[in-house]
Amino acid sequence: MTDQLVQNIQYRRDVMRVLLIITFIGGCIFSVVNFQRGLWQLALIELVYGLFSLWLWRRILTTEHFQRWVTIYVVPFFIIMIYGLSVPQSSESIFVWILTIPVISYLLMGRKQGFWFSLTFIICGILAYHWRFISTEHNFSLNVAISVNVILSSFLMMTFAHVYEKNREQNEDRLLSLAGTDPLTGLANRMKLNESFHQLSALAARHQDPLTVVLFDLDLFKSINDVHGHAVGDDALRHVANFLQKNTRKSDLLARFGGEEFALLMVATDIDKGHQQVNALRKLLMKTPFTTQKCEIQITLSAGIASFGQDGHDLDNLLDKADKRLYFAKENGRNQVISQDPITANGTGNLKV
Repeated sequence: MTDQLVQNIQYRRDVMRVLLIITFIGGCIFSVVNFQRGLWQLALIELVYGLFSLWLWRRILTTEHFQRWVTIYVVPFFIIMIYGLSVPQSSESIFVWILTIPVISYLLMGRKQGFWFSLTFIICGILAYHWRFISTEHNFSLNVAISVNVILSSFLMMTFAHVYEKNREQNEDRLLSLAGTDPLTGLANRMKLNESFHQLSALAARHQDPLTVVLFDLDLFKSINDVHGHAVGDDALRHVANFLQKNTRKSDLLARFGGEEFALLMVATDIDKGHQQVNALRKLLMKTPFTTQKCEIQITLSAGIASFGQDGHDLDNLLDKADKRLYFAKENGRNQVISQDPITANGTGNLKV
């Protein structure tokens, strides 16, 4: 999902570069035209801004402060539009550039910031147009018709841009959610697990809070598929996923790790407390059989637990440690929780069944 956000910024960079090259070409052309018309000040502003756009065209690809440069570019761009519309001898056709304000704002700034920029500069553009081109020489009905056309066309463009950007954000959020979701169980998948660990471990390190990583594996799950079929096996996985989701905290992250394995990130939970909670889950699952049309199937789980900091600092190390403890649990009777390495365990104190 982080990659998706990076792609979103890259999309805006590409839009920005197209707009910058158009601004450079347009600035050069309009500066020549306005020099010939005697509009020296406007022509000089357009030329300088066109050259600035060319310089920014190269910088925008690599800068880490993309949004800052967008603002630095957009604000004078819109001001120049409105100034050009206000200059005596300017043409009414300049107003078509005012109609691009919502599109540019939403594409480069997103929905929230784009809305306020669009609203502010659209209103300024409408006022500038009325000041320059609504004449007392026209009759009242003609002035009203002109004014309504200008106002409606401006806010129609803004509405279209707003609706488009809102739908784009919603679709992007939906795709990001789907990308991080296991299709069978509806739980988070490994990609979501990895991203969440980066966030939660950073918070745990900053606030010196414990963070516990758990790996669950369903005991003898292959026999369910072999005896009852894969469709029943899928239903059994959904049963366990719903059970775990119902009996774990909302603040923790539960994910399907693969096959019949599940992973759990337990925030603000040390390894001893995590052991107690996971063991309670194990016991409760034994009392919650999976019911089919033909029979009830008792499902048990084994679990390995690792502690952030004590057993490692990155997810791969912690999962490897939890997996080794899970393997020990499976090899030594199943249906148990292991939270320490066998060589350091005190007797069978960690083999809680």
